Amino acid sequence: MAGIRDVAKRAGVSIATVSRVLNEDPTLSVTQETKNKINEAVEYFHYSKKKVPVKKAMNIAVVSTVSEEAELEDPYFRAIRRGIQAQAEQNKFRIKKTYYMSERPVAIEELKEYQGVLVIGQVLPTFLAKIAAVNPHIVVIDDPSLSSEWDAVYTDFSIAATEHLERLYKKGHRNIAFIGGYRVRLDVSSEKHQSPDDMRMNTYVYWMKEKGLEEYINVYLEGWNTLDGIKATEQLLEQCKESLPSAIMVANDSIAVGTYRSLQKRGYRIPEDISVVSFNNIEVAEFLTPSLSTVAIDMEELGKIALRMVEERIKGIRQVPVKIMVASKMIVRESEKERD
Repeated sequence: MAGIRDVAKRAGVSIATVSRVLNEDPTLSVTQETKNKINEAVEYFHYSKKKVPVKKAMNIAVVSTVSEEAELEDPYFRAIRRGIQAQAEQNKFRIKKTYYMSERPVAIEELKEYQGVLVIGQVLPTFLAKIAAVNPHIVVIDDPSLSSEWDAVYTDFSIAATEHLERLYKKGHRNIAFIGGYRVRLDVSSEKHQSPDDMRMNTYVYWMKEKGLEEYINVYLEGWNTLDGIKATEQLLEQCKESLPSAIMVANDSIAVGTYRSLQKRGYRIPEDISVVSFNNIEVAEFLTPSLSTVAIDMEELGKIALRMVEERIKGIRQVPVKIMVASKMIVRESEKERD
């Protein structure tokens, strides 16, 4: 049976030229005479090019710990999803379904229908174990506290928090307060388990003790949005009337917007009276007055890396669990100053 080599030899051209002509490569420039020779050779040998099977897109399920509405409104989670989607399109993966845990419990058995599962946010290890029982190809995004048995991609907030604090210390700040939210993990029933051990807060408390500043430790925890920031800052201002902090480290930019509003409503100037620093570098941070010192995190890259990691699992390229830490970048703006 004749092959493409025979066709090329009879037509007097290379095998590559035959292949490109038969596949109608738009970038190939050959004369009509050459095409005619190739077509004549194809008919002479009754050559039929082999059909290349079309690869089916691999289906991925996403399990998100926030609601669909919250994901759309929160720049942090929105960017992670953009990264997942962009990498999925590039790698011919399809995000078949998203399970929003805050809206309803995940039907675990359904997850066996997908090639892999991406979990966005923090869940209990017992929940991950239930997923692994039906689908072992799991990657968790945004939970640095997981044990080594799980694939995870995250940002190490402790490094960024320490950098914030050291910089404030060099600028003369000692009375530094912390405003943040409770760490929330979900279980298989979508029940929330709340604990006061967020990595940024833990780093703050440890650092203050290391510097001998225990007397200035003040932690205010509410939630993770702007209204929570307003509430926590109001508590701080009420309880610290006699000794206001000279600086506040806030757990994310959304909370920081609330902190700005509360301070400025009370007549306090940023940074003349109180310096404020934060995390995430969402769009609004640069346009606050004054612009907010914060930590830039490439949320889209978190999503992209997670998709590549789950592909490695699906294709058997890697069997050993890995953790990947995506570096952050400090952005110092106008919301902090040297203490007088």
